[in-house]
Amino acid sequence: MDFKEVYNKERVTRKFTNRKVNEKLLEKIIKEAQLSPSLLNSQPWRAYVVTGDALTKLRAESKTKIEAGDKPDEDFASMLSLDWDTFPSQNMATMGASQAYFFRNKLNLFVDSNNDMFNAPAIIFLTIPMKSPAWSVFDLGIFAQSIMLLAINNGLSIMPAHSLVSFPDLVRKHAQIPETEMVGMAIGVGYPDRAAEVNDPKFFPDRVPFEKIYKLIK
Repeated sequence: MDFKEVYNKERVTRKFTNRKVNEKLLEKIIKEAQLSPSLLNSQPWRAYVVTGDALTKLRAESKTKIEAGDKPDEDFASMLSLDWDTFPSQNMATMGASQAYFFRNKLNLFVDSNNDMFNAPAIIFLTIPMKSPAWSVFDLGIFAQSIMLLAINNGLSIMPAHSLVSFPDLVRKHAQIPETEMVGMAIGVGYPDRAAEVNDPKFFPDRVPFEKIYKLIK
């Protein structure tokens, strides 16, 4: 697939079909993503693909916690400051205020899908060692982006979601991740449910005006 086509297709899927994803394809994608650069070739990442019964159990236990009102307890919260600067805070506030409009006052569709882990048939959980500098988070982001673009190039759809790592202890339990690793992020992969209203392609948040993020100095 042409790179521009792949890049322009990088949109989240909010609900997947039940169609399974070939395990060899997932293995191929992650193996190719290993070519991603990292600080001093540290390659701090590891990928755990959860499917089938393990994912069904994880989804059920996660949903139970959500319905019980348990608060998220992400691993990265202990590593990174959550004191956002004004610029990203304003962008997030704008996003939050516009959600009802974009979802046409049906935000509950997104919440329901979110709580069901988007019905993803496979979720790739990405980790770095507990003993990691902030640079490793940057490297993990590069690795994740490589995975997503490669997945799209191979006909899959993606959903990188903060909510998928809300309860890292559950993720460790069902993905067999050791305590020495931080559950950093996760990407749902599969095939989009084109009949699902929550997948309305019209919902694509505006980007910050280019001149606000770009400056050329000569």
